[in-house]
Amino acid sequence: MNPLNRSPLRRALESLTSTRVRILLTLGIVLGLGTVGTMAAWTDNSTATSGTFSTGTVSLLINNANPYNFTNLTLASMLPGESRAATLQVQNKGSIPLKYSMSATTPAGSPALTGFLQVTVFPGALPTNTTTNGMRTGTCTGTQLGQATLAAGASVNVITTVRDLAATTGVENLCFIAKLSATAPTAVQNQTLSAVTFNFSATTV
Repeated sequence: MNPLNRSPLRRALESLTSTRVRILLTLGIVLGLGTVGTMAAWTDNSTATSGTFSTGTVSLLINNANPYNFTNLTLASMLPGESRAATLQVQNKGSIPLKYSMSATTPAGSPALTGFLQVTVFPGALPTNTTTNGMRTGTCTGTQLGQATLAAGASVNVITTVRDLAATTGVENLCFIAKLSATAPTAVQNQTLSAVTFNFSATTV
């Protein structure tokens, strides 16, 4: 039909319908774009938490003490060839295994007597001290661990091969013999060595 021949009412209805379709199409486009732009995504997170971290301890004791006063290893009025034996226990009270070695040190200004005193160490042995014909002798059983002649005002290594001690409960009994050399000269008589310090060095490596 020729648009010019349509009635005014029909033309008005057709115009209204066309406008409504355009509005709906426009809304459809807007809603479609809005849906794409605001789409929600489901998310989640997960974590892993470590345990605690702590350091171990190294605690080397001698007869449950540090320092330990080793008064059992002493002998007065010594004669050449005489000796004295005494024992102590090396203990690991720390939380990790360790290895130890030992040296012996005398004070500065120690007398010449020092160079004629010999220290010998045995593992896991009990000391025996006897007197025969006025001669005092100290002995230890077992295989010798180390031996050294003392040096005045200096340190000497006695146990050079490291010994292992387990963590917490590791112990080792050591038997010491201190002996005045049978060749000690008359020049060292009436001398006194005030002390010998046995240095136990522990390491975890």
